[in-house]
Amino acid sequence: MGSIQREQKRNRGCAQSKNGCIASSLATRNSPPCRPDVYFLDGKKMRYLGPDLPEDIWRHIHFLLPMQDAARLGCVSHSFLQSWRCYPNLTFTNKTMCSKENLRNGTVGWNVIRDYTHKIDCVLANHSGAGVRKFKLEYYAPCDAVSCHQLNSWLKMAVTPGIEELDFTLFSKEAPFDFPCKLLSDQSQHSIQHLRLLNCGLHPTFQLGLRSLKMLQMCTVRITDDELGCLLSNSFALEHLQLLHCDDIIHLEIPSLLQRLKFLEVFECSNLHVIENKAPNISRFRFGGYEVQLSLGESLKVKNMMLHHSCAISYAVENLPSCVPNLLSLTIYSSCEKIDVPVVSSKFLHLKFLSILIFGGYFNRDYDYLSLVSYFDAAPSLEKFVL
Repeated sequence: MGSIQREQKRNRGCAQSKNGCIASSLATRNSPPCRPDVYFLDGKKMRYLGPDLPEDIWRHIHFLLPMQDAARLGCVSHSFLQSWRCYPNLTFTNKTMCSKENLRNGTVGWNVIRDYTHKIDCVLANHSGAGVRKFKLEYYAPCDAVSCHQLNSWLKMAVTPGIEELDFTLFSKEAPFDFPCKLLSDQSQHSIQHLRLLNCGLHPTFQLGLRSLKMLQMCTVRITDDELGCLLSNSFALEHLQLLHCDDIIHLEIPSLLQRLKFLEVFECSNLHVIENKAPNISRFRFGGYEVQLSLGESLKVKNMMLHHSCAISYAVENLPSCVPNLLSLTIYSSCEKIDVPVVSSKFLHLKFLSILIFGGYFNRDYDYLSLVSYFDAAPSLEKFVL
């Protein structure tokens, strides 16, 4: 008995078994108080009596651990297994589940992808789905019928009432996957605050009513104008909107009900022709792609802007002084331009920072860089200029 007690003291904090699983020395939750927990050390069955702490404190400590350590602790401790079943932050990525391989590398064998998928399946099988606050999933397998069923079952388990952040990335380019909109409307519409989707379809046919949504990021998402309208409807709390490579959008209309929206980025949506903003409080606007018909509506609060398209230098001089009169910072990326900067007809009265990046092999060699001096005339308050 004395040798066992000395062994326990040496391993107070954490003990590691031969198979590499970490067994925490944290005691069991107090149900009943000071109940001994059982773990194995060098093949021997051990019991540890820890300090008598309330159950919610043990659970809080468990939830602070990284997911891998929290899962391992649940494997070696019956008490923490119950806590693991409602662990709030589930992250399944290349880094957390398969750090020794680059799953985006096309040379990775199918057995590695299958092992990655199997690990996710095992972890979620031991989780109740209750209490999930953050769920991040990167999926690398080809999206066939079996994979689609598997993805739907995982999302159904994780996207439950109370979830706050959902980050879903699909790297497979085969058999495109459509995200189940019903999960957003039925399970999370009152709790979800951050939604990030990459490389999938989203086709709502009804107003989702995501009243708590603050940040929406979509990249390479197949969604039309009307479907985006259904997604944004009643999203009164939205503050940050990013649309990248969403090629099915033609006419982007930002409704006036988005009173809290402050950041808008639209980048490389190849079929986009019109951006019509009615949200009154946008302060940062970033746009990249083909030149579009741009209407920023009540744009007096726009302070920071980035433009990334051909002839952006000329466009900015001709249109922005009257369009965004209170602009403080302007960044321009241009790959080709007119021969000279047009004559400035109005001024950037408040502009303090201007950055112009000229790039690409199609830029006119005869371009008169000294014509950029017209920007100095147009911006009497300019403090910093970067070319």
